[in-house]
Amino acid sequence: MNVNNNCCGFRSLVQDWIVDLAKEAGLDISGFRHKITQEFKQHILANHGDTKTEDNRGQVAIGAEDFENIDEILENPTFAVAGVKRRNKYGVMEDRIILVKNTDRGTILFEEVLFGKRNRALNAKSLIIKKGIITEESLRNILASNAKNDITNMKIRYADAVVAKSTIHSV
Repeated sequence: MNVNNNCCGFRSLVQDWIVDLAKEAGLDISGFRHKITQEFKQHILANHGDTKTEDNRGQVAIGAEDFENIDEILENPTFAVAGVKRRNKYGVMEDRIILVKNTDRGTILFEEVLFGKRNRALNAKSLIIKKGIITEESLRNILASNAKNDITNMKIRYADAVVAKSTIHSV
């Protein structure tokens, strides 16, 4: 994926196993596509692009090259999470779908929010790279520690091991 020419717009359909997971959490996302916007890209670079700040958070700074890996994350996550709600800046609880990709650079967390039934899309919301590997238990702890999150209905499903094989490697 070329970041400059193809950074934004609709991506692949949400995979069936993730649709099934979302259904277990009470969300109907059948026929939905992933969607990346220019605002998403700008937000991520502005909020997660500083090496010193991200290092203090235990994270790796996001660079423009990291957007080249989004399609790989969408197609081959290590595991997915549905049923998490997070309070947005307006105080409204938003449903989240989180795709987790363990790589040799760290663990990539890609969050999406339900964009709308009419548009049938999941909008990209956040992208971070945590240092090290994140397990189901450590992700649950991370999400539970944020007072804006409601994880009472959280569901987790792992991708097939062959499918989840990482093709993202550090340079």
